[in-house]
Amino acid sequence: MEAESIIAEEVKQLEALKDSLETVPTIKKLRAYAERIRVAEVEKCLSKMGDVDLSENKKKAIYDVSLGIVNKLLHGPMQHLKCDATENRTLSDILGNMHALNRIFSLDKEMEDKLQAKIEQNQKQSSRGQSVSAKFS
Repeated sequence: MEAESIIAEEVKQLEALKDSLETVPTIKKLRAYAERIRVAEVEKCLSKMGDVDLSENKKKAIYDVSLGIVNKLLHGPMQHLKCDATENRTLSDILGNMHALNRIFSLDKEMEDKLQAKIEQNQKQSSRGQSVSAKFS
């Protein structure tokens, strides 16, 4: 029995990792969207500064601070796109988070559709598992 529980826990963690990997394209799109905005705004700022001779060190500092701001702003949303077996976040929760981010940032719905299909597949497997266990009870 103990071996079965260990295997079940490992399977659960592996499935969570696999589900988390499915969100990678959305994470990449969100990060690319933020990066395009960051670069454009930094360039606009440097342009407004005009002919001021900024050392490469100062330009790097401006780029670094803008990158830090983007990373801090994206940290929370990125965490809510990850499915960790140690958390109580379900695949449905992640789908809701992806849907919200897709709407807010106008990202495409391809990943959301994939996750919806996976939820439906999990529900079918779960209901089959319950009916099989009910037969043996």
